[in-house]
Amino acid sequence: MSKQPKEVVIVSGARTPIGKHGGYYNYLPAEDLAVLAVYEAILRSGVDLQKVKIDGVVAGMIYIDSLNQQIYLPRNVAMRVADKFKDKDNLRVAPGKTTLRICGTGFQVLADSFDQLMSDSENAGCILAFATENMSQTNLIHQGRRKKESVWDFEDAPLRDYLMEGFNHNLFKTLMPKTAELYGVQTGITRKDCDEFSFLSHTRAIHAQSKQWNRFANPGTNNYLQGIFNLDTVDQAGNEISVWRDEGTKYDISLHELASLRPMLKADGLVTPGTASQISDGAAAAVLMERSFAEKHNIPYLAKIKGYQFSTVPPEIMGQGPVPAIKDLLAKLNMKQAEIDLFEVNEAFAAQYLGVEKELGLPRDRANVNGGAIAMGHNIAATGLRITIDLVYELKRRGLKTGIASACIGGGQGGAVCVEIV
Repeated sequence: MSKQPKEVVIVSGARTPIGKHGGYYNYLPAEDLAVLAVYEAILRSGVDLQKVKIDGVVAGMIYIDSLNQQIYLPRNVAMRVADKFKDKDNLRVAPGKTTLRICGTGFQVLADSFDQLMSDSENAGCILAFATENMSQTNLIHQGRRKKESVWDFEDAPLRDYLMEGFNHNLFKTLMPKTAELYGVQTGITRKDCDEFSFLSHTRAIHAQSKQWNRFANPGTNNYLQGIFNLDTVDQAGNEISVWRDEGTKYDISLHELASLRPMLKADGLVTPGTASQISDGAAAAVLMERSFAEKHNIPYLAKIKGYQFSTVPPEIMGQGPVPAIKDLLAKLNMKQAEIDLFEVNEAFAAQYLGVEKELGLPRDRANVNGGAIAMGHNIAATGLRITIDLVYELKRRGLKTGIASACIGGGQGGAVCVEIV
């Protein structure tokens, strides 16, 4: 009898509401956000940690600060969640690693988990994947090297902005918003297009959040944004946090206000504070299994991962990344774009998203249907996993089957993941 081919399924997914800079999570470290998301994902999975072995923990984070012990992120999160479940023999012994692919990090944790579960050389059945970022807590960094004559003494050096340094690509003498400007101009996008799309992103997010509130107020009456969980905790400053929706969405936004904002780079530019994604904080997590393993343990699952793809573009037009990533992924899966029911493409910048939409001919009524990063925020490492989780739940809400989540990635890359409801 021939052996059944392996498949990877998403058993459960959960994401925090996204906080804006200096907002909900100003005093809540990225590790704490990850613990909350992972705990929720395991609760949703229904997995009994006394019976189901976790074979690995894959973490994603970009702005890792060793002073805050984030170099131990996957193991710390696993241990802390194990304590919450009073699990002594399973999650505690799961090996962990941290992966990074800039804005595609959330996709990379899925890719690494997928590869481990699909590998013939591995006997892995269950992987815990999460990605987290608190951009509000990124620091000024002293760049002084250690002196040759003493390991304890440092040379004088300026302080550098740890967050903003990553938005520059020095080798190509470009900035991330500049790549969006260039790509937008190349694809014929106008400032008016960008303002109108940003307004649409907020409008869609407001609508989804109003339906989301109905779900919390009247359980069972609505299924919008089910990836989000109510987050109740206390931060390091002793503040109680109780949040249910993405913080960055502006309920009083207007086209007039968007049109009045000054461009960031040049007088006739496309990128303004209103047409760019927001500096954000938050985490997402998923429980992934090899399909036959899930069925053997009678564990229901949400969707299967059909495949993933990372592709490259010139770094100067980084925002084009989803175009080849989606095309290459469809070719790999022998699928046509018309077979995809919904798309989620990260809105790093309105000009960037609109260029991708135009090149691919994406139907606007089937892409980013509940708003995107312009309205909700771009908690950079977590975004890929966040939009994949949101995509899965939206497909289920609409009774649809197949979706693709994608994002541009700094350095001239694009990432894409295809999921199918099963």
